[in-house]
Amino acid sequence: MGKYRKKAREIVFRTLYTYDIKGGDLFEIMEDHIKDIRGKLSKKTVDYIYSILKGIDEHLPEIDDILRENLKNWRLERLGYPERALLRLGVYELLFSDIEDKGRVFMDILDLTKCYIDNPDTVKFINGVLSTVYKNRQKVNQ
Repeated sequence: MGKYRKKAREIVFRTLYTYDIKGGDLFEIMEDHIKDIRGKLSKKTVDYIYSILKGIDEHLPEIDDILRENLKNWRLERLGYPERALLRLGVYELLFSDIEDKGRVFMDILDLTKCYIDNPDTVKFINGVLSTVYKNRQKVNQ
């Protein structure tokens, strides 16, 4: 059921990574990433990609502020491009999207981290930051 979301998250991650390096328009970058595989993607996947990107685009300053507040001994600007992209995606989906399965979000983000970065310390770092962000938001909402 959620495989389309996992694929969408991967494409959004790659889009955010490229956006961070080159700048430009998020949606044009995403279209460039999927142009060769668009025919293989379900409508559900493409719609979900657009939904996530629209949300991140609308909330990016707030997402970055949340990350700055929750990073320990790190500055957001000093993180690597892939780490920053993964954290932005994770924060958006955990705090701003209406997705109910937050555990699946964590698992997919950590799978992407393992796939693209392949460093156990980075996996722990991403998990730790996202867990802190999520727990802090839960406290505020109680």
